[in-house]
Amino acid sequence: MELFIKSAYTLPRGGQSGRGLHALILLTIAGLTLVTTRGLLTGNWWFFIMLTWNLTLAWFPLGVVLVLRDLRAASDAPAGFRNRWLLIAGLALWLVFLPNAPYIITDLYHIKHVDSPLLWFDTMTIFLFALTGLLTGLYSILIVHRMLRPLLGQWRTWGLLIVSQFLSGFGIYLGRMGRWNSWDIITSPSALASAIARTYHDHLSIKLTLAYGFVLLVLYVAFYWYVENERTPDVKSSL
Repeated sequence: MELFIKSAYTLPRGGQSGRGLHALILLTIAGLTLVTTRGLLTGNWWFFIMLTWNLTLAWFPLGVVLVLRDLRAASDAPAGFRNRWLLIAGLALWLVFLPNAPYIITDLYHIKHVDSPLLWFDTMTIFLFALTGLLTGLYSILIVHRMLRPLLGQWRTWGLLIVSQFLSGFGIYLGRMGRWNSWDIITSPSALASAIARTYHDHLSIKLTLAYGFVLLVLYVAFYWYVENERTPDVKSSL
């Protein structure tokens, strides 16, 4: 994890991936190896399907901001983006899918259904997937942070990031308790809006939103401070 954090500022340049991205790929391969081994040994592929799908969704917001970053790098506009609406649309898409990154933490809930012989193996497997999803989300937030800071300034950027973390906490609640998905905002917007309106009467929604939002925010602040303090002259941002 220390290698990943130290290398987070080495973002892809000129078609070459940064070390942070390589670390995420390594963690992803390790997790896929574990769930594939479990499937081959037990004949039960449920964990493979569940965790692989959730990790794919966790990677999606990172993919969105990587595309935005490359578009920014290719732009000759002083602010980095010739079309601000493209930036806004991309960040909105990133925000909608961002809760999928830390959401895998809640998959630890399934441990209580695991038979004793596989308990320790499955605990480590879900932990690895949850860690990978969390780091993927932190990495994407870091890229967004560094894209917005020159445009909005330090404090407004932090304000937006704080709001995004509590919205992610609320998204985790909707996903785990309401079984809603990110794409429901397009496929079932009215039903999703009604469900969100009803959460006002559910005290659990407020508790989980505040709890997860607070923890996600603290994790990112710690991640960001560590990266800032560990920067060296040969590890520079491409942003």
